[in-house]
Amino acid sequence: MDGLSTIMTEINTIFEGLDSREVDYVQARACTNSDAEALRETGFSRGWLNNHDKDDLNERAMAFKTDNVLKAQIILDEHLVEAVEGLVELLKSRNENVRLRAQQEFMDRRLGKAVQKIDQKTEHSGEVKQKQYVTFSPDDWDEDKDDE
Repeated sequence: MDGLSTIMTEINTIFEGLDSREVDYVQARACTNSDAEALRETGFSRGWLNNHDKDDLNERAMAFKTDNVLKAQIILDEHLVEAVEGLVELLKSRNENVRLRAQQEFMDRRLGKAVQKIDQKTEHSGEVKQKQYVTFSPDDWDEDKDDE
């Protein structure tokens, strides 16, 4: 059994024993950041969730999310050689812009993106100055008021 088949079997296990609404919630919860967002997306009420095993559904959602990431990585791994070969073909393109973009992509992937240098001058005496605030009442704002 290859890696993708194993992941698919694990995904099927995640949904085992759930009804269609619970499956919908688990899928929505795997793609959102909160129970409230998942409920909004599915159109279910907070009461619906309270009447179900929320912890179990959320654990299944996290497992589903993790399995989806693994599934994507396996698919990418299976096509990695093909992608690299395609990039190498683009390096031979007659179009200068395509060739340049392929070269940049190749270099970024192989060597990492170029470091951006920043030339910055900072002056600091090392002394920390505390701001001082003055408190006065609105009566003090009246410029026409005579000093007493």
